[in-house]
Amino acid sequence: MTATDAAKRVRYRVTQFVRGATARVDAAELVHARALLTANAYRLFVAMPVDAQRHSLNVLHALEQQGAAHGDLAAAALLHDVGKLAADASGAPIRLWLRGPFVLAEALAPALLRRFALRDPQRKYRFAAWVYREHPTIGAFWAYDAGCSQRTCLLIALHQSALPAHAPENEFTSQLRALQAADGSA
Repeated sequence: MTATDAAKRVRYRVTQFVRGATARVDAAELVHARALLTANAYRLFVAMPVDAQRHSLNVLHALEQQGAAHGDLAAAALLHDVGKLAADASGAPIRLWLRGPFVLAEALAPALLRRFALRDPQRKYRFAAWVYREHPTIGAFWAYDAGCSQRTCLLIALHQSALPAHAPENEFTSQLRALQAADGSA
């Protein structure tokens, strides 16, 4: 990543932070989310903080504007970050004030974030960093337990994974690319 790319990414993340601090979700949006998710998956969605719900709804809206948000992809859009809730049990929930530094560390010093992260709930913030890094996998398992399809779970699990250049272009990779693009711009 070039210095210019890093600066753009940091600027984008700062803007995202400001939007998160003022985030709102209206009742009609919750009704729409409820219609797209199983009852248990909807409970996961509403357990997320409002800024995370807003982000997920923005991802969904971006996909809907492309005509791509239906079924598995719509559910993945709404739940792609739900795994971040796993940090709540440690007493260091990944809320906006903590997510910002993690995002910046990931963009500017990913090796440092990787070394800081520990899978030990007793080490609050280090565990929160581990959850932040592992939230796609955690969220995929939770979505599966909540009754989501295998495709939804796989989309969640891979939403931050780079696809190899030689990955075959098929319905799944198209959905994954669409989810990643919407997540990156929402």
